[in-house]
Amino acid sequence: MATATEKFQPPTVPRDSEGFVKSFNLSSYDCPEADDACAFFDQYGFVVIANVFTPEQCAETISDIWNVVESFAEQSIRNDENLWDAQRWRRTGHEQVGLVGNASLWTRQIILNRQTPALHTAFAAVLGTRKLLTNHDRYALFRPAQMHSERGTMTNLHLDMNPWIYLQDTDNSYQISVLSRLSYKRDNDWITENNEPGCSAIGERHVQGLVNLTDNLEEDGGFWLVPGFHKYLPQWTIEHENLLSQYGLCSTFNLFKESVVPELYAAACHISSRAGSAILWDQRTMHGSRANNSLRPRYAQFFKMFPAEHPAMTEKRAENRRNGILTKLRAVNISPETDLSFWDESCSDLNNGLIK
Repeated sequence: MATATEKFQPPTVPRDSEGFVKSFNLSSYDCPEADDACAFFDQYGFVVIANVFTPEQCAETISDIWNVVESFAEQSIRNDENLWDAQRWRRTGHEQVGLVGNASLWTRQIILNRQTPALHTAFAAVLGTRKLLTNHDRYALFRPAQMHSERGTMTNLHLDMNPWIYLQDTDNSYQISVLSRLSYKRDNDWITENNEPGCSAIGERHVQGLVNLTDNLEEDGGFWLVPGFHKYLPQWTIEHENLLSQYGLCSTFNLFKESVVPELYAAACHISSRAGSAILWDQRTMHGSRANNSLRPRYAQFFKMFPAEHPAMTEKRAENRRNGILTKLRAVNISPETDLSFWDESCSDLNNGLIK
């Protein structure tokens, strides 16, 4: 960790001969290469795990993204870029940041993707346990903006947490209080669950992720981050204590404009990866996205997994979570008994609410 007198120097991210960020292939969560992947994660605040989705799974997921987009747009538009205009696109979600849907999505494809064995292996390696639950997030679709600059998304850096309360609290009582109140009857409850990492004093590891569904090149925009920021966060909050009056202690999504943190925008780098690769990042790492300045759409699905055994997973919360998931599964004709997998028999009992 940098001291208060040291200037933050982000590490240079290694890339391969084709310009993609260094990636790792994992045969199991405790294979030798998993140790290397974890060491990379600890140093840079993120890691790329290759071949998490198959090419067929990527294609099927891209098709599902368009199904969702067209359900919001209320017409078929995937094959006609002239129809990707603002009037239609603003119905599809948060168009300025490329998010499809305004909260968690629950199609059959997006749910089944969340139990992909290779994805579970990636999270298990970084989190150090196979006993995981998965959060329920959404898709991303960045329209190509090379010929239509007005379709470009906003460049941003943000934290899906409140860094000041994270460092000021001495225990996880606030996290437990917030999560214990979730009913899981609202789609936004899953976003709330995502954005409560507890406090630094407890030292939990919170890992967010995405899978790119096509090769994501520099000009395609999309995910970028400030490498090594997770180690700099304590010093940064001290140096930017003046921002506390602007953002407060309640906001769990904090977006920082370039005019506020120009040095971080200068330090951020795009994390280019191949189709089917997962990017996992420490939730303390400042991250965001850039506009797609190519001629190709950029597609991704977001994920977060976390240890099943945690004080915040109270009996009541587990019951609410189980009921909320079962309601969503029934809506898309998914059977927990035949369509879903579990990490072991002790978690296959739906009464425990520990459904992946």
